[in-house]
Amino acid sequence: MALHGYPVSNYFNAARAALIEKGAAFTIVPTRAAQDEAFLAHSAMGKIPYLRTGQGCIAETVAILEYIEEVVPGVPLYPTGAFARARARQIINIVQLYVETPLRSLYPGAFMGGVNAPETIAAVRPVVDRGMRALSQLVTPAPFLLGGQLTYADIFAFYHFDLGERAMRFTYGASLVDAVPGLHDWFDIMAARPSTRTVLADFHPAFAAYLRDKGAAWLEPELKETTHA
Repeated sequence: MALHGYPVSNYFNAARAALIEKGAAFTIVPTRAAQDEAFLAHSAMGKIPYLRTGQGCIAETVAILEYIEEVVPGVPLYPTGAFARARARQIINIVQLYVETPLRSLYPGAFMGGVNAPETIAAVRPVVDRGMRALSQLVTPAPFLLGGQLTYADIFAFYHFDLGERAMRFTYGASLVDAVPGLHDWFDIMAARPSTRTVLADFHPAFAAYLRDKGAAWLEPELKETTHA
C-alpha cells in the first residue's frame, strides 16, 4: 500500500498514524491535492490523503481507516461489540462535522496569511462549543476516549485537535482540551505514542515552513508562547 499526502494535513497524519498502529507495510508518496483529471482519477474530490491499494485507490480518511481495519491484521482499532464500535464512529463524526470542519473556516486567518471575517469568527465558536459539549457526554478518557483500548476515535480526534487547538487559541484564546474533563491527560498520552512521535516529527517542520510561506499570523512552535489575536 502507498499513502499519498502531505504532512501538514491532519487527515493525512491520522491515516498515517493508523497504518503505523496497525503495523501495516506501506510507503508514503508526498502528494499535494489537485483538481486535474489525472489526480481526480485517484481521488474523486481532488483531496488528500488517498491510499493506493492492489485494487485501486481509496480517498476520504474515514473510508481509509475502515479499509485498514478490514485488510490489515494485528491489533484491532475498533472496540469489540456493535454498540462500542458505533460509539467510536459517532465520536469520529462529531469531531469531523462539529469541531474540525467549523474550525477549518478559521484557518485562513490563523495559518494562511488572511483575515477572518468577524461574522465567521462569531459563527464558528457556538458550533465548536456544541460539538465539544457532545463529546463531554460521550467520552471519559481512561486512558483512551472509550476506556482502555486505543481506537480510531482516539487517532482521528488527536490529529484534528492538535491542529484545531491552534486555531482556537489564536482566534478565541481558548482551548479545546479544556472543554472535556480528562482530555489534557489523554492528549499527553496520545502525544507520547511512538506512532505520534513519528508523524509529528514530519509535521512540525513542514507546518513551520508552511506558515512562513503563507506569512501566517500564528507562530510555532510553542502554543503557550503564542499571542492570541
